[in-house]
Amino acid sequence: MSSRPLPAPAVPASAYTDYYFRQVCAGATEWSEKADPIHGIYAYALTSLMDLPPGSLLVDVGCGRGELIALAAQHGVRAVGVDYASAAVALAQQTIDTRGLDGLAQVHQGDARSLPVGDAEADAVSMLDVVEHLLPAELARALAEAHRILKPGGQLVVHTFPNRLIYELTYRWLRCLVPRGAQRWPEDPRTSWEREMHVNEQTLRGISRAVDAAGFRDRRTWYGEWIYTDFVPSRIAALTYQALARIPGAKGAGRANILLTARR
Repeated sequence: MSSRPLPAPAVPASAYTDYYFRQVCAGATEWSEKADPIHGIYAYALTSLMDLPPGSLLVDVGCGRGELIALAAQHGVRAVGVDYASAAVALAQQTIDTRGLDGLAQVHQGDARSLPVGDAEADAVSMLDVVEHLLPAELARALAEAHRILKPGGQLVVHTFPNRLIYELTYRWLRCLVPRGAQRWPEDPRTSWEREMHVNEQTLRGISRAVDAAGFRDRRTWYGEWIYTDFVPSRIAALTYQALARIPGAKGAGRANILLTARR
């Protein structure tokens, strides 16, 4: 935990509004229907990627609405969420309160680059849909912080969307095949939220190098199962993503998300 002032973040905390978390951020619909944390990636990260016995400590960096810390607390894990957006902190506290988990789950307002956790205290650190929001220098510092707070042998779990190749490679290639004048294929298919917030979209190689440089070991990185084609204005093009996702050497051109686990 550094006492030195941090440079202003590339994406200001004020960008992450209550509206964003309730209406735009992945899992918003599931969260709003009873603040249920059993949505997709949260359950998968906790039950399939982590091995946390009751009483162990999980620190969720960029905790958003708090689904993961609530789910962990329901499994008897001490869970601490950290987010720099005040809207996220308020909604995460709501998630904790709604499920009666105060005491097992906590949320703190803080920066990923200076976590409010002591050295070697955590058994696991999660960064779900966070790394794409951090410039390379910010990500390096956040990973160094994750390494600092983990116990020896503690686990890092990362999920990131999008895999940059689905936009930069596949979409551009498909767009080039469309006759001139096709108006349904914008040059940049990203949403306005992605253009504002995704300052460092990842590839399998890029996130692997960043985690290795932070000193982690036993790193495993792979493409997830999500084939995201909402932005593709053609059924044939969408089917192309589906086909690429099934080819071992071309999965990165079709699958939208990346997962990573590593040990301190």
